[in-house]
Amino acid sequence: MIGQLRHRIGIYAPSRIADDLGGTVTNWTFQRAVWAAVEPRSLSETQTNGRLSVTQTFRVTLRFRSDFPRLARLVWRGRTLRVVAVSDPDTRRERLHLICEEERQ
Repeated sequence: MIGQLRHRIGIYAPSRIADDLGGTVTNWTFQRAVWAAVEPRSLSETQTNGRLSVTQTFRVTLRFRSDFPRLARLVWRGRTLRVVAVSDPDTRRERLHLICEEERQ
């Protein structure tokens, strides 16, 4: 598994800050950088109101972390990936599989 973890990614967690109007603003705070394997999975196009949107799905594998944020974003090669699902595939606490989406407009 170590040889496959050749991409450096940053893990970001949300932090909510109160704004002047009584609402909140979400800022993404850097947590740490880790080594991971990144595999493209699927690509889909949708058109809404005359606007084309392309969504690419990735599977990201990294070493198991018990402190992985419940909501997270990853930054990989300047691309922002939204974490959709997190799983421990064999329940041995060795690695995490993340299903991530990148949306481009």
